[in-house]
Amino acid sequence: MKTAPAEASPVKTLLEEIELFRAACHGTLDAIGGKLDERIDGIKSRVEALEPTDEIASGKLRDVRDMLTLLRHADVKPEKGRRKDLKKLDTISDDLFMMVEHWS
Repeated sequence: MKTAPAEASPVKTLLEEIELFRAACHGTLDAIGGKLDERIDGIKSRVEALEPTDEIASGKLRDVRDMLTLLRHADVKPEKGRRKDLKKLDTISDDLFMMVEHWS
């Protein structure tokens, strides 16, 4: 008496799940990148809207200097692909956005 053929091989199923996991990773990274791009575009448009330097309020000028410091000291190494760098980028963009958020 022959037994019924086994369902899909667990190896085949595992390989399919690995590919689904890969797709989820890429989708998540794309979404994070898109959110960062939108945030950076918003920050950039607020900075571009500033008046000429001699008319910038002292509070905004202090924010601009602080933003420069943040950006210049962002020790990120994209080639290493570290999760801590991704978190650092997110934190910096949040900090920059908070600085320009109250500008009128």
